[in-house]
Amino acid sequence: MKKKKILVLTPDTPDPSYIEFVVSPLAFLEDEYTIHPLDSLCIMEDIPKSSFYHLWAQKLKEYILLYDAFFGFSFGGVIIQQCFSLFTKTEKPIVLFSTPTFADIPLKNKLQEVVALCQNRQLDLALQTLYQHVYYPNAVPLQSHNFLNNSEAAERVIYGLNRVLETDSTSIVRTSTVKHLHLIGQHSHLVNKDNVVQPATGTLLQVPEAGMRVLKDNPHYCQTVIWEALHA
Repeated sequence: MKKKKILVLTPDTPDPSYIEFVVSPLAFLEDEYTIHPLDSLCIMEDIPKSSFYHLWAQKLKEYILLYDAFFGFSFGGVIIQQCFSLFTKTEKPIVLFSTPTFADIPLKNKLQEVVALCQNRQLDLALQTLYQHVYYPNAVPLQSHNFLNNSEAAERVIYGLNRVLETDSTSIVRTSTVKHLHLIGQHSHLVNKDNVVQPATGTLLQVPEAGMRVLKDNPHYCQTVIWEALHA
């Protein structure tokens, strides 16, 4: 049987090589699906917010015909939310992971701190600061960032976080008729019930005992509800 295809819009990462760590928890789907990650920072033009999401809408319009489901992690999920109107008549499964509807004050403060560190050429400290929130309530694993091109990595992090900071999808989420599943961590320090709006159409679930990395922190719960969404 030919496998179906899932397009995965990735979170803001300092380097495309980090994407493998994002999509590896989706391996449980590989009996039925092939996973196709798309770097959410493949568009980094210095353009207004509306123009940025227009470019993404043009890109996704082509992909809608080619893929059977669409997943978005954090910034990747923000992009999908901004392009919800494209999916109105497709009825293709959409799953979002830890995607803010808007940046509330605590999220703004945390992300702006990371951006400032990147701008001050303190990439290692910026990533350490960011990952403390991403991995919470778990410890950040030991990892080296020495292989990174610091200026390019900082530019990627800054660009993605600034797009998140400037984007408010509240009106879209409250009015869109696009069905989707959205998973946020019960203990997330970044994306939580304070900056995620209950959708007009769709299912918002708090994943028990999980932080930002819901698939890693509670795989059994997430895998069950993802399969349900894909087979609905």
